[in-house]
Amino acid sequence: MNETEIKYRTLEQWEEICESAINGNWSQAGQECVDYGFWADDMINMFEVAGELAYPNLEPTDLAILTEIAMKIRCKNGVEK
Repeated sequence: MNETEIKYRTLEQWEEICESAINGNWSQAGQECVDYGFWADDMINMFEVAGELAYPNLEPTDLAILTEIAMKIRCKNGVEK
C-alpha cells in the first residue's frame, strides 16, 4: 500500500469518533464521520462489531445523532454517497 493512500472506515477512526462523541464533541464527531467516510450503515456495523463492547456509554440513539450531524455537513458541502 502506498504511504500516502488514505484509509477509510478503520477501527482507529471509529474509536476517534466514539471518543469525540462520548466527550460531548458532537460537531467534531460528525465531521470525523464525514472525513473518514462513515455512513449510517458503516456506523451500525462498527457499533455491532466493536463499539458496544469498547464503548458501553455509546447508545444506538447516538448513532442516529451522529448520522444526522454528518448528513447536515455532507448536504452543506454537496456530498452524495
